[in-house]
Amino acid sequence: MKTIRQSVRIFIILLIISACASAPATIPQKYNLDGQLENVPHIYRVSIISWDRVDKQSLILQTGPTNYYLIVLESMACSLPFAGAIQISDDSPMIWHNYSNVIVNDDGWEDSYMINRIYRFKDYSQVEAIRAHLLSEPR
Repeated sequence: MKTIRQSVRIFIILLIISACASAPATIPQKYNLDGQLENVPHIYRVSIISWDRVDKQSLILQTGPTNYYLIVLESMACSLPFAGAIQISDDSPMIWHNYSNVIVNDDGWEDSYMINRIYRFKDYSQVEAIRAHLLSEPR
């Protein structure tokens, strides 16, 4: 009986360890745009004019008449393509990658997703080119 209890304890410990040791989610390669866009650590929250979804893991923020940023989320937000509104977490005047979260509001449900990368676009033609690239690439 003592051997069975020890075996069960060892099994439970191994189960817990294997659950905690799972690999972190990786961002699909299509979002690695370091060679095409300027990677920035933060943007100012107070200047956000509008936002537009690209796909389930990225969106575009407009902060001025000609200022656009691509926001890449840490994981897929399945409700993002259908969301009517988003919010940015925390009360800081800046939005930081690997710190701030995008909160997707969809019919009363709120889901929070960490921002993985922030890219600055040169102009609107680059916005359209990158949008087409992201939508044409398989996940």
